[in-house]
Amino acid sequence: MSSDNSELIQNFVSYIKIERGYSENTIRSYNCDLNEFNLFLKSYDHGISILHVEKSTIQYFLQKISKNNRSARTIARKLSSIKAFYKYLFMNGLIPHNISHSIKSPKMPKTLPNFLRKTEAVQLMTAPDLSKSDGLRDRLILELFYCTGIRISELSGIKFKHIQFESKIIRILGKGNKERLVIFSDIVSTLIKKYLTDLQTNNPQDSQTYLFPQIRQSRKNNSPGHISTRTVYNIVKKYLVQVTGNEKLSPHTLRHTFATHLLDNGADLMAVKELLGHSSLSSTQIYTHVQIEKLKTEYKKSHPHSGK
Repeated sequence: MSSDNSELIQNFVSYIKIERGYSENTIRSYNCDLNEFNLFLKSYDHGISILHVEKSTIQYFLQKISKNNRSARTIARKLSSIKAFYKYLFMNGLIPHNISHSIKSPKMPKTLPNFLRKTEAVQLMTAPDLSKSDGLRDRLILELFYCTGIRISELSGIKFKHIQFESKIIRILGKGNKERLVIFSDIVSTLIKKYLTDLQTNNPQDSQTYLFPQIRQSRKNNSPGHISTRTVYNIVKKYLVQVTGNEKLSPHTLRHTFATHLLDNGADLMAVKELLGHSSLSSTQIYTHVQIEKLKTEYKKSHPHSGK
């Protein structure tokens, strides 16, 4: 029975990859979460078919992982994966009703996003050593994150044909296969042109499709794909730790920094929403809370009656 479960999960993973166009990271998360749920079913009820699972079984699975000190965010993500899977099963007529629909997600603690101060952002942009072979590439990666606010999966998949130098716009394929346009600066334009010149000179076969081609040693069948998100993550993480000493920061920190610095300088919230590619304004509004917290900090530091 567990083999049938695995087949259903793989069919769903193929669906979100091919028909829905989900990112590599999202697909990996769904696959991991559903396989963990399947392993639980093997031990809980002798490998009961996913098609015959009851609502209480899913709830027990969530309770069990909660006792293993998993965060509310992790539990909510796993429930989201299960809900998407059962919605797929219901839509395809494999189950009579969606048993997961009414299961509530755990309350999420309100956490403000990490972001860099402007002085830190300046330091980060100048951290790569341009005399080294990968220095220009690393600098361009950092500048693109900070100047456009794109996600890591969006950056790694940028194609040359999607870059419009005259209008300084890049066409991005975002979450759910949705396209949007992001704007880049004169600094980024200069860096891309210089980087492209170096790429054409040193590795002309790599300058055909992707802005950041896959590292040659890791290629399969010499296929010129794009750089992996893991490689980009490690590159950015290295410089973030070097500049801030904070191990908790990640490439997503630069997306938060992009949004925060725009709002700090008077950008309209709706404009920031469009630039980030958020589907709803509620996702963008967290940055207004960042603004409020900063104001509170300044108030406590500066006002005589602030109670500090």
